[in-house]
This record gives sequence, structure tokens and C-alpha cells, in this order.
Amino acid sequence: MWKCPKCGRTFKNTNQEHYCGEAPKTLKEYIERQPEQAQPYLWQINSTIKSAIPDAVEKISWSMPTCWKKHNLIQFTAFKKHIGLYPDPEAVEAFTGNIGI
Repeated sequence: MWKCPKCGRTFKNTNQEHYCGEAPKTLKEYIERQPEQAQPYLWQINSTIKSAIPDAVEKISWSMPTCWKKHNLIQFTAFKKHIGLYPDPEAVEAFTGNIGI
């Protein structure tokens, strides 16, 4: 087990990425906490999601930006060297017609 020296939380993996302290409350707050080089990509992902699923509600769930419509449709998050995108089947369907798949 590894214990974060800043917040004291314990994790299975050494140097586990996490939020020390309070999780962000808004998408804007989440993105502004990310490294400067990741922010344009996160804004672009958010914009693309809004275009494909305009009636989804933006919220933070599991400390990640989430688009919600009765359940989590799609979430995304930044890591040190990549961005994770986590769609559910309904989100995949919404994007299918928008990107020519």
C-alpha cells in the first residue's frame, strides 16, 4: 500500500494519481486544474460531446467530467500522458452518425 504524503489517503499502487483534497465541483474547475497542455484537448472533447448529445447535463461524477441523461453517458479524464474517454453504448450510438462510422 502507498500513502499519499499530501492528503494521507492510501492506495494499492505507488504514486497513484488522485485528487488531494476536495474533488472539483464543475467541469470548468476540473479542466482548470489539469496541466496547461491538456486543457485545450479537454475543452475540445467537451465541445464535441455537447454537439453530439446537446440535451445531456454536465456534472462531475467519480471526480471526472460526465455527461448525464438519467445515467452517465460519457466521462473523460486527463492522465499524465493521455486522456481517457469512457462512453456507454448510448453515447457510442450518438457519435456514430456524427463521425461517419
